[in-house]
Amino acid sequence: MLQVIQRLYESPIATAIRESENLFPILQTFHIVGTIALAGAIAIVDLRLLNVLLRREATVRVAESLLPITWIGFALMVVSGGLLFVAQSARIYENVFLRMKALLLVLALLNVALFHATTFRQIRSWGPDGVETPVSARVFAALSLVLWAGIIVTGRFIAYF
Repeated sequence: MLQVIQRLYESPIATAIRESENLFPILQTFHIVGTIALAGAIAIVDLRLLNVLLRREATVRVAESLLPITWIGFALMVVSGGLLFVAQSARIYENVFLRMKALLLVLALLNVALFHATTFRQIRSWGPDGVETPVSARVFAALSLVLWAGIIVTGRFIAYF
């Protein structure tokens, strides 16, 4: 694995990012904007599932209206984060916060996959005039909020350790 990391680090794109005065901070900016869009949209849906926000709106309408923002944020975050990683891969590969962030990201993706494979199937019936949001949906939402907060916090610490 270390050989792959070293090849990534020595690649022309990684070198270009590291040697450019502007490319690295531009990528960081896109990564932050993508994270804000993704985590913000997810947080709004999670808080709706927890009946904290938008209680008068149907849950499905909130989720569907934020889905494009979620995907755009995810794309920005993955592409920019991947490029940032490639540029620093040999230096940060063993960083404990990078590994924690990766683990939390996998757990967050598993959480959303399980939510969509199970509880989400009934979302059209949840809302102000429908049935109460099931406990399982609230558990998925609370776990999602904790995981995304952890992803953001560990991501910030990568640069300092």
